[in-house]
Amino acid sequence: MSDTTPSIAIAELEKVLLLSLQALKHQYGQDGHIPLEQDFYWDIPKEQLYLVEENPEDLTIGQLSDDWRTVQEASEEDFTSFDLLKASHLLRYISHTHPLLYLP
Repeated sequence: MSDTTPSIAIAELEKVLLLSLQALKHQYGQDGHIPLEQDFYWDIPKEQLYLVEENPEDLTIGQLSDDWRTVQEASEEDFTSFDLLKASHLLRYISHTHPLLYLP
């Protein structure tokens, strides 16, 4: 990898995720639940997602409650990147519905 190639520092990403979860726990309680006021969303297939020179042609529909079920069923024994993808849809929803997160 060259010095000009952007990269993601895993430790810094972890910090942001942990701080976000800490702020959500502060807002909803340690065992709180975030309401899903919307359930369905548009999704762009991965083959088209990063081809910004072209308009996506095959939009699909995702479902947050289905994503949540997938995340709940994830385990260390059979964890896959699919579980991470489903969690990312949930995190995107939370970021859209909670634009301001505060730590105590």
